[in-house]
Amino acid sequence: MPAYAIPPGPLKSNGSPARVIAVMLFGLALLGFLTLRRTRNHRTVNPGVIVVLLFFLLLMLVYGVGLLTTGDALVEASKTRAVINLIADVGVALYVLARVDTARVRTIVLGCLTTGLTFACSVGLLQGLTSLDLRFLFMPPGFVVNLDSDYLALSERMGTVRVLGTAEHAIEFSVLAAVTVPMTIHFARFAANRVVRWAAAVACGVALLSMPAAVSRTGVLTLLACLLVYMFAFKVRQLAVAVVAGVVAIVGYAAYFPETFDALWRTITGSVKDDSILTRTADYAAVSQTFREHPVFGLGLGGAPPSAYPLLDNEWLRTVVQGGVVGLAALVLLSGGAIFAIAAGLRRASSPRERDQAYMMGAILVGTLVSSTTFDLFYYQQATLTFFIVFGLLWSTYSVSVPDPGPSGRHDAERDTAAAPEG
Repeated sequence: MPAYAIPPGPLKSNGSPARVIAVMLFGLALLGFLTLRRTRNHRTVNPGVIVVLLFFLLLMLVYGVGLLTTGDALVEASKTRAVINLIADVGVALYVLARVDTARVRTIVLGCLTTGLTFACSVGLLQGLTSLDLRFLFMPPGFVVNLDSDYLALSERMGTVRVLGTAEHAIEFSVLAAVTVPMTIHFARFAANRVVRWAAAVACGVALLSMPAAVSRTGVLTLLACLLVYMFAFKVRQLAVAVVAGVVAIVGYAAYFPETFDALWRTITGSVKDDSILTRTADYAAVSQTFREHPVFGLGLGGAPPSAYPLLDNEWLRTVVQGGVVGLAALVLLSGGAIFAIAAGLRRASSPRERDQAYMMGAILVGTLVSSTTFDLFYYQQATLTFFIVFGLLWSTYSVSVPDPGPSGRHDAERDTAAAPEG
């Protein structure tokens, strides 16, 4: 669905279907924790749940401190939107961690996510090749387009149209297209049905063709990071074939889409003189000043005035402004949790397919985190929810046993004491 499809009324982007569903999942996860009875004989804990909850609590602390300072109506609305986004993101991850408990269910969720991302890539490809724009095809009946969005119209860079797919921005679309590549490669290799394998291979081609059409350096960095992690799932011979195929694909793309390739190439090689790069580096001084004035909690979650702090094109800088050291610690914790999730997924892998799946999900998490250094990741709905879904899926395979401090533990201690020899 288009990210800017909203119900009519005052909710604006807070009422988008994906966000509302994600907030409901947070409520369901909380309700399940409070009401469901534990049926296992031993207690277990999922480290991913601990990471997500600590991330949530740290940012809620930042939000609470930010409420002590009242800003104008625009800033207060930004605070509300920020906390709703946080609840939605954490809700998706917690629900996945709680309910996805088998390899089959995990594969189904990944398949649905791959299908949705492939549709988004197809929309972007059609936007670049034709005048056909299908981004509003799945807008729910009765919903309207959020006219406050600044990116409804396709923009240009270096004389080339930058496609959006169903995303809010061309950079977000490039990130989504990049993470679609390892997903589709995995299903092309390990899907149970031959037709699905061929469909996944075609979907991979669609993602690779559509990603450069966004004319975004961030998409290229994300794709490279994804492939650098995912390559550990392949043998040397397979990597050699992939390198040759990649070179042929790049040459073919340059031959058939010379304008798009030239625009992307000039965007990369001309970064030193690019206005967007100069604007980003100019933001460092303002961010440093804010950090010196508010080092611990920043300006509060969502508390940065949009007039003074527009999008910084760097999630880490945005976190420093809004969360200070505490917000930065939350982001470091989440990033570390994503890295350790790869090891956890590989530890629980019991077949080549599950091992490849763990590398694939790890590649998506690492690629998305790399994009956060050049892109306001958590400001955009589709890329953020994709990250938290995959985070939950990768950690859902792993849990550790916790000693039960109940009566049985005391009885065991008493029994051991009684069995000890005298003297």
